[in-house]
Amino acid sequence: MKIYKKLTISVSLCSAMLFGAGCTADEALEPVQQSSLSFSTSIEDFEGVSRTRTALDGKSFEPGDKIKIKMICPFSDRVELGESTYSASFDGFYLLKWNKDKDMWETLTASDGYDINGDYSPSASPDIYSKYLAQPTPYVFTAQTWSEEQIFIAGDGTRVEQYSNVFHADQSREADYKASDLMWAQTIMQTGSYNIHLSFRHVMAALKITVEGDISENAVLTLEGMPDIDQCEVIVGDYYAEKNKVNANNYGYKSKHACKVENNGKVIGVAKITGSKAENAEIDVNTTTTYTALNTGGRGYRVIVPPCTLSQSATIWLRDGAKRYSMALSQTTFEAGKLYNVKMTIQ
Repeated sequence: MKIYKKLTISVSLCSAMLFGAGCTADEALEPVQQSSLSFSTSIEDFEGVSRTRTALDGKSFEPGDKIKIKMICPFSDRVELGESTYSASFDGFYLLKWNKDKDMWETLTASDGYDINGDYSPSASPDIYSKYLAQPTPYVFTAQTWSEEQIFIAGDGTRVEQYSNVFHADQSREADYKASDLMWAQTIMQTGSYNIHLSFRHVMAALKITVEGDISENAVLTLEGMPDIDQCEVIVGDYYAEKNKVNANNYGYKSKHACKVENNGKVIGVAKITGSKAENAEIDVNTTTTYTALNTGGRGYRVIVPPCTLSQSATIWLRDGAKRYSMALSQTTFEAGKLYNVKMTIQ
């Protein structure tokens, strides 16, 4: 199942721009062609389930869901329009949120409470709707969901701001479960394209655990022996990040997301911040912790897990008051975009 949503941006182009030249102040301002630049988005379900990342009922994005969009022109040596936000946001990102009432993505405003431009007070995101992308070069649009703004001073004194998806080992709250379920999309468009489609897909894996037996609605299910990436920013590889010209020193998109073509769109690790740079570190399956699952009711539980291969089986524990039940999880390899159905039978 795919869910389609559309954003529309009004665009006016002068005749000179259609041939690769810009309009000057002396030229007529009346446009000879008007069109709309529109973004449509779809959500690809987990393989093996008919529910999406966002709303658990599988119908749509939810109010307040956020995405960030990076534009890169990999075949141009200069900074093209849209690639830079001219310090209006960290690392040249455009930040949007889902408005259910208007059925569209809209630009974050200062009322959302994020310090986007780094002036230590709430500010608005740069407006992607105001960009006129008529340059004669292909554009790569990369988007992903994010849940938290993180601001810190690095060891060399650099002020770093990140719009991060953060993984939560404790996913007992629905918000933390959904924040852990990172969605990613990328598309390449030619010059003058006005209808840009972003097909979001899961880059994490998921478990759907059904308990067969008599338990209370307050029973807690945990998964022990999983990689410890609690509170980490999960990094998805972007082959075109190497061509990113708008870099936030050594702490930005290029440093963390650049990868070989075979890893494009795949989880390549978690962010690692040192005193002088940011990079990605491989997920260590030998450093483990406990994940707490979301109770979805009706003896059902869900938990997001990173793509990985465990060195030994994890253990499912169910705690219901004074009662304790455990079961070894036979699945040791978890692939991106797949949901694994597990049954736990108790006496």
